[in-house]
Amino acid sequence: MLNLYNKYHLIWKKSLVLGWPIVLSHIFTTAMRTTDMILMGLFGPAAVTAVGLGDVWEQIVLRLGLGLGAGSISLIAQESGLQNDLSVQNTELVLTQVLMTGVVLGFPFVIIGFLIPDKLIGILGASPDVIVLAAQYLLIIFSAAPFRIINLISSRALQGTGDTRTPMVVGVVSNLINIGFSVALALGIGFFPKLGVIGVGWGTFIAKLFAATVYIIIFLSPYGKLSLRFPKGGWDFTITRQLLKVSIPRSLQGGYQSFIAFPFNSLILLFGTETAAAYYIARRIQQQLMAPLQRTYGTVTTILVGNELGKGDHIESGKLTKGILWLSLITIGLAGGLIFIFAPFLLSVFTKNSITTTYGVKFLRVLSIGALIMTCHNVLSSLLTAAGDTRTSFYGSVINQTLFKLGLSYLLSVPLGLKLTGIFIGLLTDFSGQLIWIFHRFRSLRWVEDARNMIEERHRG
Repeated sequence: MLNLYNKYHLIWKKSLVLGWPIVLSHIFTTAMRTTDMILMGLFGPAAVTAVGLGDVWEQIVLRLGLGLGAGSISLIAQESGLQNDLSVQNTELVLTQVLMTGVVLGFPFVIIGFLIPDKLIGILGASPDVIVLAAQYLLIIFSAAPFRIINLISSRALQGTGDTRTPMVVGVVSNLINIGFSVALALGIGFFPKLGVIGVGWGTFIAKLFAATVYIIIFLSPYGKLSLRFPKGGWDFTITRQLLKVSIPRSLQGGYQSFIAFPFNSLILLFGTETAAAYYIARRIQQQLMAPLQRTYGTVTTILVGNELGKGDHIESGKLTKGILWLSLITIGLAGGLIFIFAPFLLSVFTKNSITTTYGVKFLRVLSIGALIMTCHNVLSSLLTAAGDTRTSFYGSVINQTLFKLGLSYLLSVPLGLKLTGIFIGLLTDFSGQLIWIFHRFRSLRWVEDARNMIEERHRG
């Protein structure tokens, strides 16, 4: 351990300084979503279901914004490493064009939200009373789609420059506004009307509008780290092509993960409602306790590696990645070990059902092991993102989740009769397969050439 510290302590220090604001942002975002579900629980199952079904469709907006955000952080991190006049100009062009692209892609959701929200909810098989509530909620949420996309792009763009604190401040304040207005409008506190589900939707809309406005003000200010630069010589299609090259696979990967969840959840339901509840609770615990740190390590890797690739130093990029991998193994390994040991206690906080608790402990322990594997995967995947390669991670996710998470889990659990043990094996095989897939690409060093070609192409333009 001492040797590791001596070798990587500067990388660890830099990672933690960059990372703690990102962790805090994720924690507040999770708190906001938890508050919404608690509020809807006060209005009954129909309200909870309405918000849940609305969020199923809103995931499309999220995936689109995250994909564009991946493109912005990749290109801007590379340009930030160069630190010359042309790189500043390219950074501003990247920011401007990705924001304009995001707004254009966000407006169709506004139109759809006004025209057919009830039909979208009806497709999911909801009852008539739920359709009415969920359609009203979805109309408001889709109306906020352009603002949501602006926020995701802007936060990733600033992070690409190494500024993780500004997105933290905007995100924390925005989430507090979201919580405050959702509570006030849902329950009718003070002079606010009691709107129930619609109140939660308006709380989200107000918060997203606030954050988007703040980001635009920052970018228009002469004191901001990033500025908008509208292309005088015409639209730079080189930047657009590179943005789409990075963004589309990332959006498709998120979409496929959401899609594969439907048959996988159906598979778990074959073993009873208590089993399904056990999986949902275990997943929520793992997401609450480990996901913020997992995502943070990935973002930090993209920032630091992107800067070094911009400088043309792939050796330092590899060293940074190895240092963050070791930091992930130590911290996530410790957290996972504690969750593995205290799994029965953690389950008891959410349920008193003995069957659900028993199965939930097993699921949580499997997911705690999987979190360590997937954190390493996310770090390596983020290195490739910094180099402009998101296709490798997309292909690996599709292949392994299809063959192992769904296919192998079904084969072992149902035809071969291993039941939940088969699902556990399928999950761990999926996690391991994705890590092996991405590690092979990392070892090939082809990502170095990918980054070099992207940077040269932008600067030739």
